[in-house]
Amino acid sequence: MQMSALLTKMALFVIVILIGMFGARKKILTKEFNRGLSWLVVNIFIVAAVINSVISMDASSFTMGELGFILLISCVTYVVLYLLGALTVRILRVDKEKAPQLELLMSVINNLFVTLPVVETIYGSKGAFIIALGCIPFNLLLFTYGLARLRGKGGKFRFKDILSTPLLATVAAVLLFAFRVPVPTPIRSILGSIAAATVPLSMLLVGSSLGSVDLRKALGDKSMLLLTAERFLLAPVVVFLLMKLICPDELLAGAMVVTAASPSAILVTALSLQTGRSGEYSSEGITVTTLLSMITIPLTVFLLL
Repeated sequence: MQMSALLTKMALFVIVILIGMFGARKKILTKEFNRGLSWLVVNIFIVAAVINSVISMDASSFTMGELGFILLISCVTYVVLYLLGALTVRILRVDKEKAPQLELLMSVINNLFVTLPVVETIYGSKGAFIIALGCIPFNLLLFTYGLARLRGKGGKFRFKDILSTPLLATVAAVLLFAFRVPVPTPIRSILGSIAAATVPLSMLLVGSSLGSVDLRKALGDKSMLLLTAERFLLAPVVVFLLMKLICPDELLAGAMVVTAASPSAILVTALSLQTGRSGEYSSEGITVTTLLSMITIPLTVFLLL
Protein backbone atom coordinates (compact mmCIF):
# COMPACT_ATOMS: atom_id res chain seq x y z
CA MET A 1 0.00 0.00 0.00
CA GLN A 2 1.44 3.39 -1.02
CA MET A 3 0.60 6.14 1.46
CA SER A 4 1.95 8.72 -1.00
CA ALA A 5 -0.56 7.52 -3.63
CA LEU A 6 -3.41 7.83 -1.13
CA LEU A 7 -2.34 11.34 -0.07
CA THR A 8 -2.10 12.34 -3.72
CA LYS A 9 -5.61 11.00 -4.32
CA MET A 10 -6.99 12.84 -1.29
CA ALA A 11 -5.27 16.04 -2.46
CA LEU A 12 -7.01 15.58 -5.82
CA PHE A 13 -10.31 15.16 -4.00
CA VAL A 14 -9.80 18.39 -2.06
CA ILE A 15 -8.80 20.41 -5.11
CA VAL A 16 -11.73 19.25 -7.25
CA ILE A 17 -14.21 19.63 -4.36
CA LEU A 18 -13.00 23.20 -3.83
CA ILE A 19 -13.36 23.87 -7.57
CA GLY A 20 -16.93 22.57 -7.38
CA MET A 21 -17.71 24.68 -4.31
CA PHE A 22 -16.23 27.76 -6.00
CA GLY A 23 -18.26 27.10 -9.14
CA ALA A 24 -21.46 26.74 -7.10
CA ARG A 25 -20.86 29.95 -5.12
CA LYS A 26 -20.19 31.85 -8.36
CA LYS A 27 -23.40 30.39 -9.87
CA ILE A 28 -21.37 28.73 -12.63
CA LEU A 29 -22.47 25.28 -11.51
CA THR A 30 -26.22 25.45 -10.98
CA LYS A 31 -28.75 23.02 -9.46
CA GLU A 32 -29.74 21.99 -12.97
CA PHE A 33 -26.09 21.23 -13.70
CA ASN A 34 -25.87 19.15 -10.52
CA ARG A 35 -28.95 17.13 -11.45
CA GLY A 36 -27.61 16.41 -14.93
CA LEU A 37 -24.10 15.58 -13.74
CA SER A 38 -25.49 13.41 -10.94
CA TRP A 39 -27.47 11.37 -13.47
CA LEU A 40 -24.41 10.92 -15.69
CA VAL A 41 -22.12 9.94 -12.81
CA VAL A 42 -24.55 7.41 -11.30
CA ASN A 43 -25.84 5.90 -14.53
CA ILE A 44 -22.80 6.05 -16.83
CA PHE A 45 -19.47 6.69 -15.13
CA ILE A 46 -19.92 4.62 -11.96
CA VAL A 47 -21.38 1.79 -14.04
CA ALA A 48 -18.25 1.88 -16.21
CA ALA A 49 -16.06 1.94 -13.08
CA VAL A 50 -17.84 -1.08 -11.59
CA ILE A 51 -17.62 -3.13 -14.81
CA ASN A 52 -14.02 -2.01 -15.38
CA SER A 53 -13.06 -3.12 -11.88
CA VAL A 54 -14.12 -6.66 -12.81
CA ILE A 55 -12.62 -6.94 -16.30
CA SER A 56 -9.34 -5.48 -14.99
CA MET A 57 -8.95 -8.37 -12.53
CA ASP A 58 -7.39 -11.73 -13.13
CA ALA A 59 -10.13 -14.35 -13.58
CA SER A 60 -8.71 -16.27 -10.63
CA SER A 61 -8.88 -13.28 -8.25
CA PHE A 62 -11.92 -14.63 -6.39
CA THR A 63 -13.71 -17.96 -6.20
CA MET A 64 -17.49 -18.07 -5.87
CA GLY A 65 -17.05 -19.01 -2.21
CA GLU A 66 -14.89 -15.91 -1.68
CA LEU A 67 -17.53 -13.76 -3.38
CA GLY A 68 -20.09 -15.08 -0.91
CA PHE A 69 -17.78 -14.32 2.00
CA ILE A 70 -17.18 -10.76 0.73
CA LEU A 71 -20.93 -10.24 0.50
CA LEU A 72 -21.40 -11.61 4.03
CA ILE A 73 -18.69 -9.35 5.50
CA SER A 74 -20.14 -6.35 3.64
CA CYS A 75 -23.59 -7.11 5.08
CA VAL A 76 -22.17 -7.37 8.61
CA THR A 77 -20.27 -4.08 8.20
CA TYR A 78 -23.30 -2.12 6.99
CA VAL A 79 -25.54 -3.57 9.69
CA VAL A 80 -22.98 -2.58 12.34
CA LEU A 81 -22.83 0.97 10.93
CA TYR A 82 -26.62 1.25 11.16
CA LEU A 83 -26.64 -0.15 14.70
CA LEU A 84 -23.97 2.31 15.82
CA GLY A 85 -25.92 5.23 14.34
CA ALA A 86 -29.22 4.11 15.87
CA LEU A 87 -27.72 3.45 19.32
CA THR A 88 -25.78 6.73 19.40
CA VAL A 89 -28.84 8.80 18.53
CA ARG A 90 -31.08 7.02 21.02
CA ILE A 91 -28.63 6.83 23.94
CA LEU A 92 -27.76 10.53 23.67
CA ARG A 93 -31.42 11.49 23.13
CA VAL A 94 -30.95 13.67 20.08
CA ASP A 95 -33.71 16.14 19.19
CA LYS A 96 -36.59 14.22 17.57
CA GLU A 97 -36.65 16.46 14.50
CA LYS A 98 -32.96 15.94 13.78
CA ALA A 99 -32.70 12.33 14.96
CA PRO A 100 -33.73 10.49 11.74
CA GLN A 101 -31.39 12.52 9.53
CA LEU A 102 -28.52 12.40 12.04
CA GLU A 103 -28.92 8.63 12.35
CA LEU A 104 -28.65 8.21 8.59
CA LEU A 105 -25.71 10.64 8.39
CA MET A 106 -23.95 8.30 10.82
CA SER A 107 -25.04 5.11 9.04
CA VAL A 108 -25.06 5.83 5.28
CA ILE A 109 -21.58 6.30 3.84
CA ASN A 110 -20.55 7.76 0.50
CA ASN A 111 -19.50 4.38 -0.87
CA LEU A 112 -19.51 5.17 -4.60
CA PHE A 113 -18.20 8.75 -4.77
CA VAL A 114 -15.53 8.48 -2.04
CA THR A 115 -15.02 4.95 -0.68
CA LEU A 116 -14.67 3.19 -4.04
CA PRO A 117 -11.94 5.45 -5.50
CA VAL A 118 -10.05 5.53 -2.18
CA VAL A 119 -10.12 1.74 -1.81
CA GLU A 120 -9.13 1.36 -5.47
CA THR A 121 -6.10 3.59 -4.82
CA ILE A 122 -5.05 1.45 -1.85
CA TYR A 123 -5.93 -2.06 -3.05
CA GLY A 124 -6.43 -1.80 -6.81
CA SER A 125 -9.27 -3.27 -8.89
CA LYS A 126 -9.93 -6.08 -6.37
CA GLY A 127 -10.66 -3.48 -3.71
CA ALA A 128 -12.94 -1.54 -6.05
CA PHE A 129 -14.90 -4.70 -6.84
CA ILE A 130 -15.33 -5.44 -3.11
CA ILE A 131 -16.86 -1.98 -2.56
CA ALA A 132 -19.04 -2.37 -5.66
CA LEU A 133 -20.30 -5.72 -4.39
CA GLY A 134 -21.26 -3.95 -1.16
CA CYS A 135 -23.84 -1.97 -3.18
CA ILE A 136 -26.20 -4.91 -2.68
CA PRO A 137 -26.55 -4.76 1.14
CA PHE A 138 -26.07 -0.97 1.01
CA ASN A 139 -29.16 -0.48 -1.16
CA LEU A 140 -31.21 -3.06 0.72
CA LEU A 141 -30.64 -1.32 4.06
CA LEU A 142 -30.91 2.26 2.80
CA PHE A 143 -34.15 1.81 0.87
CA THR A 144 -35.88 -0.30 3.52
CA TYR A 145 -34.93 0.73 7.05
CA GLY A 146 -33.27 4.04 6.08
CA LEU A 147 -36.13 5.33 3.99
CA ALA A 148 -38.70 4.14 6.54
CA ARG A 149 -36.79 6.03 9.27
CA LEU A 150 -37.03 9.25 7.29
CA ARG A 151 -40.68 8.74 6.38
CA GLY A 152 -41.68 8.07 9.99
CA LYS A 153 -44.87 6.27 10.89
CA GLY A 154 -47.07 5.32 7.98
CA GLY A 155 -44.26 5.22 5.42
CA LYS A 156 -44.71 2.60 2.70
CA PHE A 157 -42.03 0.27 1.38
CA ARG A 158 -41.63 0.07 -2.39
CA PHE A 159 -39.51 -2.70 -3.89
CA LYS A 160 -38.49 -0.54 -6.85
CA ASP A 161 -36.70 1.83 -4.44
CA ILE A 162 -34.05 -0.84 -3.89
CA LEU A 163 -33.20 -1.07 -7.57
CA SER A 164 -30.58 1.37 -8.83
CA THR A 165 -28.27 1.49 -11.82
CA PRO A 166 -25.09 0.86 -9.75
CA LEU A 167 -26.79 -2.12 -8.07
CA LEU A 168 -27.80 -3.59 -11.44
CA ALA A 169 -24.27 -2.92 -12.73
CA THR A 170 -22.86 -4.78 -9.73
CA VAL A 171 -25.09 -7.78 -10.45
CA ALA A 172 -24.00 -7.68 -14.11
CA ALA A 173 -20.36 -7.48 -12.99
CA VAL A 174 -20.79 -10.53 -10.75
CA LEU A 175 -22.29 -12.47 -13.68
CA LEU A 176 -19.44 -11.42 -15.98
CA PHE A 177 -16.99 -12.62 -13.37
CA ALA A 178 -18.81 -15.83 -12.50
CA PHE A 179 -19.14 -16.98 -16.12
CA ARG A 180 -15.72 -15.63 -17.18
CA VAL A 181 -17.26 -13.70 -20.08
CA PRO A 182 -14.51 -12.49 -22.43
CA VAL A 183 -14.55 -8.73 -23.11
CA PRO A 184 -12.98 -7.51 -26.40
CA THR A 185 -9.95 -5.20 -26.07
CA PRO A 186 -11.65 -2.14 -27.68
CA ILE A 187 -14.51 -2.35 -25.15
CA ARG A 188 -12.00 -2.74 -22.31
CA SER A 189 -10.23 0.39 -23.49
CA ILE A 190 -13.44 2.42 -23.77
CA LEU A 191 -14.67 1.32 -20.34
CA GLY A 192 -11.27 2.10 -18.81
CA SER A 193 -11.28 5.61 -20.28
CA ILE A 194 -14.82 6.34 -19.07
CA ALA A 195 -14.07 4.86 -15.64
CA ALA A 196 -11.03 7.15 -15.30
CA ALA A 197 -13.35 10.18 -15.38
CA THR A 198 -15.48 8.89 -12.48
CA VAL A 199 -13.38 10.29 -9.63
CA PRO A 200 -12.92 13.89 -10.85
CA LEU A 201 -16.56 14.17 -11.94
CA SER A 202 -17.79 12.68 -8.66
CA MET A 203 -15.70 15.10 -6.61
CA LEU A 204 -16.87 18.02 -8.77
CA LEU A 205 -20.45 16.96 -8.06
CA VAL A 206 -19.74 16.70 -4.32
CA GLY A 207 -18.18 20.18 -4.30
CA SER A 208 -20.93 21.82 -6.32
CA SER A 209 -23.60 20.16 -4.15
CA LEU A 210 -21.96 21.53 -0.98
CA GLY A 211 -21.25 25.00 -2.34
CA SER A 212 -24.41 26.59 -0.92
CA VAL A 213 -23.87 25.33 2.65
CA ASP A 214 -22.88 27.83 5.35
CA LEU A 215 -19.85 26.07 6.84
CA ARG A 216 -19.62 28.36 9.88
CA LYS A 217 -23.23 27.64 10.80
CA ALA A 218 -22.69 23.92 10.32
CA LEU A 219 -19.63 23.86 12.58
CA GLY A 220 -21.58 25.80 15.24
CA ASP A 221 -24.14 22.99 15.59
CA LYS A 222 -23.19 20.73 18.53
CA SER A 223 -24.73 17.69 16.87
CA MET A 224 -22.04 18.00 14.15
CA LEU A 225 -19.42 17.24 16.81
CA LEU A 226 -21.39 14.12 17.72
CA LEU A 227 -21.62 13.15 14.06
CA THR A 228 -17.90 13.53 13.40
CA ALA A 229 -16.96 11.63 16.59
CA GLU A 230 -19.20 8.70 15.62
CA ARG A 231 -18.29 8.75 11.92
CA PHE A 232 -14.52 9.09 12.22
CA LEU A 233 -13.65 7.65 15.65
CA LEU A 234 -16.26 5.17 16.89
CA ALA A 235 -17.26 3.51 13.59
CA PRO A 236 -13.73 2.83 12.20
CA VAL A 237 -12.45 1.49 15.54
CA VAL A 238 -15.47 -0.80 16.07
CA VAL A 239 -15.27 -2.16 12.51
CA PHE A 240 -11.49 -2.59 12.79
CA LEU A 241 -11.87 -4.65 15.99
CA LEU A 242 -14.75 -6.63 14.46
CA MET A 243 -12.69 -7.45 11.34
CA LYS A 244 -9.89 -8.72 13.58
CA LEU A 245 -12.36 -11.24 14.97
CA ILE A 246 -14.24 -12.39 11.88
CA CYS A 247 -12.21 -11.55 8.75
CA PRO A 248 -8.75 -13.11 8.16
CA ASP A 249 -8.50 -11.51 4.68
CA GLU A 250 -6.44 -8.32 5.14
CA LEU A 251 -7.60 -6.75 1.87
CA LEU A 252 -11.28 -7.28 2.65
CA ALA A 253 -10.84 -6.16 6.26
CA GLY A 254 -9.01 -3.02 5.15
CA ALA A 255 -11.72 -2.17 2.63
CA MET A 256 -14.36 -2.45 5.36
CA VAL A 257 -12.37 -0.19 7.73
CA VAL A 258 -12.07 2.46 5.00
CA THR A 259 -15.81 2.07 4.41
CA ALA A 260 -16.47 2.76 8.10
CA ALA A 261 -14.23 5.85 7.97
CA SER A 262 -15.93 7.38 4.91
CA PRO A 263 -18.07 10.55 4.97
CA SER A 264 -21.86 10.67 4.94
CA ALA A 265 -23.60 10.09 1.62
CA ILE A 266 -25.20 12.85 -0.44
CA LEU A 267 -28.15 10.46 -0.82
CA VAL A 268 -29.24 11.37 2.72
CA THR A 269 -30.15 14.88 1.57
CA ALA A 270 -31.86 13.62 -1.57
CA LEU A 271 -33.99 11.17 0.42
CA SER A 272 -34.71 13.76 3.13
CA LEU A 273 -36.18 16.09 0.50
CA GLN A 274 -38.05 13.19 -1.10
CA THR A 275 -39.74 12.37 2.23
CA GLY A 276 -40.77 15.96 2.97
CA ARG A 277 -37.96 16.90 5.36
CA SER A 278 -35.67 19.91 5.04
CA GLY A 279 -32.40 19.11 3.31
CA GLU A 280 -30.46 21.89 5.03
CA TYR A 281 -29.41 19.95 8.15
CA SER A 282 -28.31 16.84 6.27
CA SER A 283 -26.42 19.00 3.75
CA GLU A 284 -24.50 20.58 6.62
CA GLY A 285 -23.58 17.14 7.98
CA ILE A 286 -22.45 15.94 4.56
CA THR A 287 -20.32 19.05 4.07
CA VAL A 288 -18.60 18.71 7.45
CA THR A 289 -17.92 14.96 7.13
CA THR A 290 -16.76 15.20 3.49
CA LEU A 291 -14.24 17.95 4.17
CA LEU A 292 -12.97 16.32 7.38
CA SER A 293 -12.65 12.93 5.67
CA MET A 294 -9.90 14.33 3.48
CA ILE A 295 -7.79 14.32 6.68
CA THR A 296 -9.34 11.48 8.68
CA ILE A 297 -9.24 8.78 5.97
CA PRO A 298 -5.42 8.97 5.54
CA LEU A 299 -5.08 9.03 9.36
CA THR A 300 -7.30 5.95 9.68
CA VAL A 301 -5.29 4.10 7.03
CA PHE A 302 -2.00 5.10 8.69
CA LEU A 303 -3.08 4.21 12.25
CA LEU A 304 -5.25 1.12 11.67
CA LEU A 305 -4.04 -0.39 8.42
